[in-house]
Amino acid sequence: MSFLNGGADRTGQAEVVRLTPERGAEIIELDQIVWAASPTAERARLSIEALDMSRTIGVEEPGGRLAAIASAWAFDTPVPGGRVDAGGLTWVGVRPECRRRGYLRALVERHWADCRERGEAVSMLFSSQLPIYGRFGYGTASSGVGLTLPKGASLRPLPESAKAGPAVDLRFETVSFEAHGALVDAIEQQAGYGPARRPGWTACTTSAAWRLMLEDEKPAGPRLEAGRIAISERAGLPTGYALVRRDGNWESGNPAGTLTIRAFQALDPASGYALWDLLVNMDLNTKVITPLLTLDDPLFGWLEDWRSQSVTLRDGLHVRLVDLPAALTARRYALPIDLRLAVTDRLVSENAGVWVLQAGPDAATCRRVADLDESETDVSLDIRQLGAIYLGGIGALGLMDAGLIHERTPGAVEFLSRAFRGARDPAVWPVF
Repeated sequence: MSFLNGGADRTGQAEVVRLTPERGAEIIELDQIVWAASPTAERARLSIEALDMSRTIGVEEPGGRLAAIASAWAFDTPVPGGRVDAGGLTWVGVRPECRRRGYLRALVERHWADCRERGEAVSMLFSSQLPIYGRFGYGTASSGVGLTLPKGASLRPLPESAKAGPAVDLRFETVSFEAHGALVDAIEQQAGYGPARRPGWTACTTSAAWRLMLEDEKPAGPRLEAGRIAISERAGLPTGYALVRRDGNWESGNPAGTLTIRAFQALDPASGYALWDLLVNMDLNTKVITPLLTLDDPLFGWLEDWRSQSVTLRDGLHVRLVDLPAALTARRYALPIDLRLAVTDRLVSENAGVWVLQAGPDAATCRRVADLDESETDVSLDIRQLGAIYLGGIGALGLMDAGLIHERTPGAVEFLSRAFRGARDPAVWPVF
């Protein structure tokens, strides 16, 4: 793929190319420039090893300079009532002086083409800056909150019925890939594909990615420790974990440390409760910073007063339907529906048009109807809004209230909203 660079002089050509491990130094240099980062040589090596080079692409300008990059991971992702193959867009970056030349759009469109070739019906990402990806048809499919808790934050007593079974044992250790990689991966797989699976869940897909996740590079500073892991077990079997880092700050001779939780997962209420009780009561800390949490996270049921804490709201997963009929038939719906949807998609023409979605709890079909125009449909919406409601966490009625979804048949949007809703809130933060 080649295209005009669109720069001020509008001369020359740039080309989207496949990257190879031999260009690792260029990739790291570009990444450092884009993200203002300075990883160690070992960290940089692991980063290249963690990439799926079969789908790592870049924009090469005349003369061979690498001006932009993007990569992706393949995910088998839970959706309401089913699973979908998804391409996780990552490592996206454009050199500061090369912005507004169409490079990002070229990379994103090549990523979509790769997704379609691989049978991945949707593309997902976590956005570093919220405004960027909406213009490419990505809808904000989940949101969550981060909490800053004081040490000793009060938890309600866990009901006896939730304690049934073996007692919970806890371990607190220095984390390493060799000691904990298989354990954390096993817990994540059970959480992601078990009965309580969460739509949009993702996890590392390679050992190198797990190593990067677990062995988070130690920041500079004498009072910042290496990463630790808290592990819960029942009858000798791992049932939960938390990746944490503490600082050793003191103020006026008193401990004033912060414990930051990088990732958390528990497979049952007793294990989750025991882990949180350990973390919020750890000595030498005055506050605990949680990862981004879904609003149905058990912690909100256990905290006596989470409202009085420092609360940060932010977006989570962004979803883009790349193959509309495949995406809509991969999931299931809360009630039977038979709706005619007029969908606009200015970047993927195959998605635009009138679609008849006939679906329910057990099956789904979606077909294009050529002999209907928009005036004969029930609901009109853009692909961005379809991505927003896809995982079941965002209601279509709210988007209609915002003027982003148009109803032609009275009651159709309420029906659409109820049908698309999932039993659990979608994931809000990646484990990769």
